[in-house]
Amino acid sequence: MERVTFSILHRKLAFVNFDGWDAVTEEDVYKGVPRCYAMFMRTFLFSFPRATAALMRKYPWFCIEAEDASLGQAVLRLLGQELGHKPSLTPMQFIAPKYASTKMKACIELFDLLSGWETREKDREASHTIMGGAMAQKKEPHLITQDSFSHHLERELNHINQRKKALDRITRV
Repeated sequence: MERVTFSILHRKLAFVNFDGWDAVTEEDVYKGVPRCYAMFMRTFLFSFPRATAALMRKYPWFCIEAEDASLGQAVLRLLGQELGHKPSLTPMQFIAPKYASTKMKACIELFDLLSGWETREKDREASHTIMGGAMAQKKEPHLITQDSFSHHLERELNHINQRKKALDRITRV
């Protein structure tokens, strides 16, 4: 059962181009070493910056800690709040080198939460753009600041990178 769960987790890590395999062994994953699961969680959080930022605004106690135990505790609490169920692990269980299957499931839940949140935000932005498109043309032009321009460029680069990743995953015949 753990191998199936790890296969699902591995696919989700590949989706976000996880590149830390030199620091993680398969043995660490199956033993439940907290360091590797904290690394997976950080990867997911950094791969979905909009969702992570929105969750950090929603929950003032949620922050991406440098310490693995604190990060695990924050993510488990976040999953409990967002998914509406009691966390399957306690913070003490997270720091123990056991419970690999449960830690894998928590990482998968985190990925699903963040990717779903990111998708909803993009859909909301797209509908806002479509709805407000006619109204936006009637507004007076405004000055573009360097910060807003760099934010716009960063968003566009992120979109291009996501598109590139999607195209790279397509199997060519």
